[in-house]
Amino acid sequence: MTRKVPSIYSLDPETLAGIKAMFPRDMSPEEYAARHAHTFYCFGFELLDLQDDELQSWLLRVADIIFARNGAPTLDELRRKYLSPEEIDAIEKERREDW
Repeated sequence: MTRKVPSIYSLDPETLAGIKAMFPRDMSPEEYAARHAHTFYCFGFELLDLQDDELQSWLLRVADIIFARNGAPTLDELRRKYLSPEEIDAIEKERREDW
């Protein structure tokens, strides 16, 4: 399902290309969030006009997961689904060290 959000930012082509390169198209939003949500101190990519409806929807789903909205599964649920116990432990260790 494609959801549109009003974009509050316009991007130059170089910035747009850099943002598009940051997010893997071969990984689901759920797996991406499980693996990488802990690395974001803020997340607002879904508010950008990326001129790419598929990526826009993908980022909206990542944001839903990070912000626990629209019935998204929790990060803990997704980590248990996609990550090994060792990967989960490494994320927890990294989170403790960052704080």
